[in-house]
Amino acid sequence: MVKPRWVLAVTLWLGLAATIFWLLRTPDVHSVTPGPQLQAAQARQVLRVGVRSYPRPTDSREALVSEPDEMDSALARALAAYLKVPVQLRALPDRDPQALLKDGSIDVLIAGSLDLPTLQAQSRALDGPPSDYREGRMLALRNAPLPKSGLQGLSVCVAEGSPWNAQLQRLGTAPRIYPSSIRAAVAFMAGDCSLLADERNTLERLQAQPDWRFYRMLDTRLNASDDARVYLASNDLQSLAYLRAALHSWQRDGGQEQAWGLHGNAVLIDSLKVGQGLVCH
Repeated sequence: MVKPRWVLAVTLWLGLAATIFWLLRTPDVHSVTPGPQLQAAQARQVLRVGVRSYPRPTDSREALVSEPDEMDSALARALAAYLKVPVQLRALPDRDPQALLKDGSIDVLIAGSLDLPTLQAQSRALDGPPSDYREGRMLALRNAPLPKSGLQGLSVCVAEGSPWNAQLQRLGTAPRIYPSSIRAAVAFMAGDCSLLADERNTLERLQAQPDWRFYRMLDTRLNASDDARVYLASNDLQSLAYLRAALHSWQRDGGQEQAWGLHGNAVLIDSLKVGQGLVCH
C-alpha cells in the first residue's frame, strides 16, 4: 500500500527535526576530548584557575588575604573534577583580570559574568541561572519615594561580574560596581546608592534579618545576561567545546544551583558579621 504524500512529508520532517536536535544537543562532558590547552593541564596534573577574590568582614586590623568567590571556585572545582586533576585557585588582580591569563600563570579564568571583550572568542558561558534562581531583584529604602519617571539615573550598588549588570544598564540606571556582593550591600546600607541589585533569593534572606527591615523589594525583575563565563588564553576550539559540555553537565548535575545557594549563604553570613560590627577591608 502506497502511503499518502502528506504522510511521507511528515515522516521526513520528523526525521529532519530529530537529526537537527541531535546535532544541536550538547554532549555529555565525559564524551568530549579536551583540547591542547586543557590536555596540558592534565599533563601537569593541576588545573590553575583565576577567580574573583576579596577579603571577608573581620575585626582584624592586619592586611587580609583575599578569599575566593564561592560561585567561581565551585565551578573551578567542578571543571578540575571533570578533568580528573586537582585545582589551584588564584586571585585575579583588580586592575587587569586578564593579566594572569596573558602571562600563562593560569589555564582558565572565571569571573562570574564579567565581560572581557578582548577574550570573547576564547570564552564559553551558561545561558542563565537555574530555575530556582532565575531572576535578580532590587532593594530600596522602604520609605524612599521613587521617581515617577522610573529608575533611570538611579544609582545601583552591584557586584563585579553580576549577571544583572547588563539589564541594569538597559533600564537606564547608574550601576556602581563593587568587588563583591557584601561590599555592594554595605555601600547600599551606607547610602552610597539608591538601590541594591542581587539574586532574588539572596535579597529575601537579607530582608529576613532585623538590620534589613527598613528596605523593600521592588517589583522590577532583572533577567540574567548569562550566569558564568569561562575564558581560555587562546581560541582552542576543542577545549572550548569541552568547556561547553562541562558547563552544561555542571548545570544538569545541580552544581550551578548549589553554587547560587553558596552565594546566598555567604552574603547572609557576611551581612551578619557586618551587623556585629566587623568591617570589610
